[in-house]
Amino acid sequence: MVKKIVVCDDHILFSSGLTELLKKSGNAYDVISFKDSVSCRQHLQQQHSDVFICDLNIDNIDGFVLISELKKELSKTKIIILTAYYEDFLIHKAEKVGIHAFLKKETEAKELISVIEMEMNAPFYTNKQVKKTSNSFHEIDLSVAGKFKLSAQEKQIIRLIIEGKTSREIADQLFISKTTVDTHRRNINRKLEIGNTASLIKFANENNLFA
Repeated sequence: MVKKIVVCDDHILFSSGLTELLKKSGNAYDVISFKDSVSCRQHLQQQHSDVFICDLNIDNIDGFVLISELKKELSKTKIIILTAYYEDFLIHKAEKVGIHAFLKKETEAKELISVIEMEMNAPFYTNKQVKKTSNSFHEIDLSVAGKFKLSAQEKQIIRLIIEGKTSREIADQLFISKTTVDTHRRNINRKLEIGNTASLIKFANENNLFA
């Protein structure tokens, strides 16, 4: 039986290479790739896919958000995140929201294909054993915080956003209102010149904010 696979990744060379690799794997795969979230969303809303392979940052859209928006359409689809952002808190989040596998982009073809071929009810899969730690990143570097004029509370909020917490959860943890958190988030986005959580994750990686 032919497996219908959808790939969503805005890195065209990577997406094209992955598509060709899967097509030439010797397996019965019907593969289609998208470089933008809008086209991908429209396709998945209209056609069933057996496997959905998604990056975490697609044209500045958070992959988790895209998957959440397509929850109904993907209810019978194996969801695989394939990303360069391989951090423990992201892996935990993926497992928590019901994604089937979380893989780093340097995953070998043989391993990726084995994950594609796993049963839908197979245990959550990732490339490595997740570290059991309460702190998945370094303290934000003072030079970075100083450069962007981040306040102490903004630094706290960045750390909690990176952990995957919602504005409501952050408000409860810091004993402030959700409105205050939302205001801080807007200020953080303005100071760092970013637009969403995916961009913040990218900023954190580029500035070595993770442990």
